[in-house]
Amino acid sequence: MKYLKVLPCVLASLALGCPGRGTPAVVAAPRGAPWSPRQGPPLEQLLNVHRAWGPAPSPDGQRVAFLTDATGLPQAHLAPVADAPTPEASWTRLVTWTERTQWVAWNPSGAHLLLGRDHGGDENTQLLALAPTPGAALQELTQAPTVRHLFGGFSRDGASVYYASNARATGDFDVYVRPLAGEARRVFEAPGHHEGAALSDDGRRVVVLEEHGSFNQDLYLVEAQTLARRHLTPHTGDVRFQNPHFTQDGTGLWVLTDQGREYVGLVWLDLSPGESLRMRPAHAPEHDVDLLTATRDGGALATVENVEGYSEVHAFRAQGQALTELPRPQVPRGVVSSLAFSADGRWLFCELSVATSPDEVYRVEVSTGRAQRVTASDHAGLAEGALVEPTVERVRSFDGLEVPLFLYRPRDLGPGERAPVVVHVHGGPEGQATPYFNPVIQFLVGHGYIVAAPNVRGSTGYGKRYAHLDDVALREDSVRDLAAVNRWLRTRPDVAPNRIAVMGGSYGGYMTLAAITLDPELWAAACDIVGIANFRTFLERTAPYRRALREAEYGALARDGEVLDRISPIHRVDRIRAPLFVIHGANDPRVPVTEAEQIVEALRARHQRVEYVRFENEGHGIFRRENRIRAYGELVRFFDEVLR
Repeated sequence: MKYLKVLPCVLASLALGCPGRGTPAVVAAPRGAPWSPRQGPPLEQLLNVHRAWGPAPSPDGQRVAFLTDATGLPQAHLAPVADAPTPEASWTRLVTWTERTQWVAWNPSGAHLLLGRDHGGDENTQLLALAPTPGAALQELTQAPTVRHLFGGFSRDGASVYYASNARATGDFDVYVRPLAGEARRVFEAPGHHEGAALSDDGRRVVVLEEHGSFNQDLYLVEAQTLARRHLTPHTGDVRFQNPHFTQDGTGLWVLTDQGREYVGLVWLDLSPGESLRMRPAHAPEHDVDLLTATRDGGALATVENVEGYSEVHAFRAQGQALTELPRPQVPRGVVSSLAFSADGRWLFCELSVATSPDEVYRVEVSTGRAQRVTASDHAGLAEGALVEPTVERVRSFDGLEVPLFLYRPRDLGPGERAPVVVHVHGGPEGQATPYFNPVIQFLVGHGYIVAAPNVRGSTGYGKRYAHLDDVALREDSVRDLAAVNRWLRTRPDVAPNRIAVMGGSYGGYMTLAAITLDPELWAAACDIVGIANFRTFLERTAPYRRALREAEYGALARDGEVLDRISPIHRVDRIRAPLFVIHGANDPRVPVTEAEQIVEALRARHQRVEYVRFENEGHGIFRRENRIRAYGELVRFFDEVLR
């Protein structure tokens, strides 16, 4: 797993550095015009805007299965593809569950859909098959509620699925092939995290992806019958090898990699026997290629490229090792986070989100690039003109590094009026703030807040060097980037300098806690959502299958314990001055709920203002609409109280 065209970049006119190098002093707020909340779209209306995402087209491209939160919880639906977007009232609901559907995929035969479902947000995904007709009986392919299953794909004829699971050992993922009408067979077993990443057309070869960390992977070619394996990507250092797809003739793989490059690009990887890594660049733009998909025969490919956080979709015809670019898909400017071809390669499906409109499914005619919207979700009567598109700004940090950010500003701030600000920090850290539809951000802006969403060092989307600038002992340099953003905001004539808050989820929750402990004088309020307070207890208690991957980014307990203790906010809790709001799910397998409870208990013991909302039926994030309405409604009330 997740989770995002060029915009003009506005360079900050004032270089901000550390004390003694031109950093502006922290000053009292100028008087100016008083700020008052606005009457933008209500929070409940924004959270009742429905979305459609994760498209899985039928083999002929005339229908599409997808996920939607129309019922208040992500569930699988089906819609026909017509000349006009199909309204929500005409969709077919495939399942009626009290748990979320995590994804849906269409069998190449057209006979079945495959769905993933967990329980209470625990991420122990089970695989279920279902005919694409209302009332069809479910076939439970896996029945192990304490085991996590990672779907890879189907055989060409759709008779088998391949997937990974940690059934053998909770900390390791092996790869299996399972006939829909038979028993699963393990084809790859080894310590570590492995996923089935591609299956050849004849079903005889499986590509297994081994993940050492978010920036370092390996690929293996496995003979499904003999289980013989060959290491395809010997390398040193951190190199990404992602999204492999067999070429049309089966002699190679199309792969995304940053081997020898600053950015991730598309290469052809030779599968002929040999000891060394042999590959040839096929498409290498000067920005990251985030996604790659291909038709089952490898004759057509599509990519999503990341340009300043916006998505560019490209389509190609493949002949041998050569690519010919097809007309650019005419997808509206925004954020594309999934791609899928119809079986015949005529149609390409994607989901698109923009800052001012929620996710919808689109279909592209590959030969012409013509795009049409497929779904018409219920937007709860929301007027898109009431929402705000961000601008891209750049802030110079303590060491001269430029930090990009998306700035959302209320349209109706009057002359001399200074608004409070919420700095919204993305998760990851291998992630990126992008201009997608975020109802909480849009509510805050409509309510009168300025929102800044920075991509501090360590963020993806800006090259390999930028992504590694926060590794291990450098972790707090990214927190210093947040301080630079705060100081830059204080120089703006529309910002109330003493009313700047910080919030974030997951790693963004850690960044929030780190910000209010490292630079307590800068922040007037904070919100930590499923964040890390103590790296030692986090690594000890996170799900075993995640520990090695997280240690690759944060540092290993056995080797880097001193660093992990030094950067953990729990050890500086006495420095916190800002009122804090905490949200967490009791079933979180990634960041255990004990992380929230440590910070809450420590602040309560010091009689520091802290409010805590815990959900017993959520995991890593808040997915149920009723919980989202409660959590974010309480948060906005909290911000209004402490930032006015």
